[in-house]
Amino acid sequence: MAPRFDLPYWQVMRLRGGSGGGRRGAKVGAIWMLAGLPLAASSIDLNGQTTVWVDTGGALVFTLASYGFGAQAAANALSPYPTAVSFSFVSAFPGPRGPFDALLEAPGGSGIATYPELLEFVPGQYQGAYYAGQVGVLEGSWALTPALSQKLFSGRSAVLVLRNLGPAAGLGLSSYTIAHDLTVSVFGGGLSTGAPVVQAMVEDPAPADAPEQGSGWLLAGGAVLCWAAAHRAKRVSGGEDRG
Repeated sequence: MAPRFDLPYWQVMRLRGGSGGGRRGAKVGAIWMLAGLPLAASSIDLNGQTTVWVDTGGALVFTLASYGFGAQAAANALSPYPTAVSFSFVSAFPGPRGPFDALLEAPGGSGIATYPELLEFVPGQYQGAYYAGQVGVLEGSWALTPALSQKLFSGRSAVLVLRNLGPAAGLGLSSYTIAHDLTVSVFGGGLSTGAPVVQAMVEDPAPADAPEQGSGWLLAGGAVLCWAAAHRAKRVSGGEDRG
């Protein structure tokens, strides 16, 4: 989901290195390979925050404590891998305009369940200790195959990502923290449990006109190229002097 170069520079340099660069070309190509890696977005911890601004392309990233279902399933001689997961995220009414996408993944990305369609906030009612009234609701659910469920729920946590594909927007209920605004339920074998949020973060894409992570590798690659060109020119020049 992070932006990538349209043409990774390491591919270009590999071709150039292969045309006569030898070991030196391979070293330069390796540096440009690093330069071509995906650019990381910036992440901010939302601990204790009640509202958050999410830019277009930005995302809310929730780490969920998912081990509760497995523990209760074992106590009832059921499969520890759920067959369905649902979520509901509430924000101040009416909620932001524009679509969101969602995915559920295991930490490290060993298993990923993408939502099959785009989601939008819809009107809803909320009843709580500190707020009662209208809200905007973003909600969805997944039916999981046994193989995917095992990948997602073999550990003690899972990650839910809600990415904003519409205009930049403010999210959250001012009476509750961002983590509290999300409810996740896990189902299987007649058992239903919650998956509490243990961490909430906002991930914003790097501005297109700002220096990007990885630009240091680009500069390093450029420096090596300049050094290599100057070194080669010096050797050629030295050979002509000796002639």
